[in-house]
Amino acid sequence: MDTTINERRLKMFASPGVTLSVLNASGTRINTQEYGELIDFESGCWAAILGHSRSEIVQAITNNVGLLFHTHQFFDTNHPDSLVKELCNASNLSCNYKGTFLSSGSEAVSLAIMLAELITGRKRKLSFSISYLGASSDLRIPRNPEIWTDLDISDCIHCKKCLTCKECLKFEEIDFSQFAAFVFEPGNSGGLVLFAPEKLVSYLATEIRSSRGFFIASEITTGFGRTGQWFGFQHYNFFQSKTNLPDFISLGKGLGNGYPISGLLVKPDLAQFIESTGFRYVQSHSDDPLGCIITRKVIEIMVRENLIEKGNKSGEYLRRKLIEIGDQTGGIVEVRGRGMMNIAVLDKHYKAKKVFESLLKRKCFIGYSEMHNVIRFYAPLTISIEEIDVLCSSLKLILAEHVGSVIY
Repeated sequence: MDTTINERRLKMFASPGVTLSVLNASGTRINTQEYGELIDFESGCWAAILGHSRSEIVQAITNNVGLLFHTHQFFDTNHPDSLVKELCNASNLSCNYKGTFLSSGSEAVSLAIMLAELITGRKRKLSFSISYLGASSDLRIPRNPEIWTDLDISDCIHCKKCLTCKECLKFEEIDFSQFAAFVFEPGNSGGLVLFAPEKLVSYLATEIRSSRGFFIASEITTGFGRTGQWFGFQHYNFFQSKTNLPDFISLGKGLGNGYPISGLLVKPDLAQFIESTGFRYVQSHSDDPLGCIITRKVIEIMVRENLIEKGNKSGEYLRRKLIEIGDQTGGIVEVRGRGMMNIAVLDKHYKAKKVFESLLKRKCFIGYSEMHNVIRFYAPLTISIEEIDVLCSSLKLILAEHVGSVIY
């Protein structure tokens, strides 16, 4: 490898300590200089839900990049409007949302919050302490306690109490009238895959709205089939009612299958009010046609190939296999997941980074957290059962042989 390749690159993330020089990628595979071809169980950065370099996506880019790449916001194309309609139809959203398209997931969440503040005149927001909402200074953890109330719900996740959340003393001091919005991130939890219970989410959403605040669904990671539904909030029965649907839905990652596009859906009555206020929000890539064209193609492929169901079934299979490996080796103490968003918590005698390194040698690329000692599997929805079997066979051998453990 050319040792000068990273001389000018500013890295602001934790490096795994091994060199990974990518040469090309296709489908579920990444070709590297050091390890050869790897099966990608991270979908790039959790975004390539259709796999890498999907031919139809490449063709859509090729066909349009020379015709319509970027425009001034004064110019109209049919693509943003058509994209909103096609997305709502595909995901069975029984509401005529309006939408706009941006560049990053963090921006989509920030804009939703900005609009909630505009309408309510309030600045404080409610969320969960486990929720990763974005990289910008207003969203990143730890959030500013002067404008954020981040609830610790560790006792709530596995709550068996017969009490309603309203009766629980944990929430009795919350003044919901101070909040512009409840920002709900349905399960990714910064890669820890922790799910708030139905009764808690429905309680908070109801209380917020009763106090004239709004419900924001942050679907940056959990949207576009990642959890086995089009959106993570759709796992909650509360949102089956048209009335209870989120006021704002922030989108990202899988939206463009890795192309940098994000989006925000807004309920029609709120959108009408926002437009009537004269509020202005423009950035260089608002509703860029190429991003919208790509996303329309992503939706077309997902619907045609029934990838939500495929990814959900593959995820169920993966979790069953991981649980079996834990029972057989003792190396996995907990498996959590929905759809193709899954983690395995390792026994304390094993180290996540060592398991990651060992799987690289066996041609599998996964995610991991040293802090929480978990290994992560956010594979493309197109991943095959055969590829999952390759991963699980390798992982079973690693754990059974104590490769990656502290005693190794």
